[in-house]
Amino acid sequence: MTRVLVAYATRFGSTREIASAIVHELNAGGLSAQAVETGSGLVTDDYDAFVIGSPLYGGTWLSSAGVFAAILAERINGKPVALFSVGTLILKSPKRGRGEHTEFIEGLVEVTRSSVGLNVVSDALFPGYFDRANLPWMLRIVDRFVPTPQGDHRNWPEIQQWARSLAPKFDASLANESQPGAEIQ
Repeated sequence: MTRVLVAYATRFGSTREIASAIVHELNAGGLSAQAVETGSGLVTDDYDAFVIGSPLYGGTWLSSAGVFAAILAERINGKPVALFSVGTLILKSPKRGRGEHTEFIEGLVEVTRSSVGLNVVSDALFPGYFDRANLPWMLRIVDRFVPTPQGDHRNWPEIQQWARSLAPKFDASLANESQPGAEIQ
């Protein structure tokens, strides 16, 4: 049975809930998945595949998720990885939101190339949950000039569908990894 670690960073809990939904779908699909926050002491040797996610603020993940992914790249020897970002910019400007996500993922993959690198088999950007009451006072001022739509914008069917799509990608990558000289297409 493929063991999957779903590691996430969260500021207000929205990404934790998405990670839990991903774990639920992976387990329902016959994998053995568990979610853990990236800041905790994680042992990566016990897992065959990884899902890493974080909110996207100003074009970057929370530092604990980015650092975890970079360190993970050195330890996992090409095991499959899926990455997801959660953000609200996609609501106001879908093109810019997707652009920030893509640019961050590409940068993360490039940074990890100095080691074995991340074997990214899938990535996704999901709209998040926004509550002005959670904002620090400085960001409340910024939000007055460029307001973000308030509320829960997470698309649960989209999240579930993406999570279900990971099992065959993990299986294919792991099958190729076990065959010397095989490349993932």
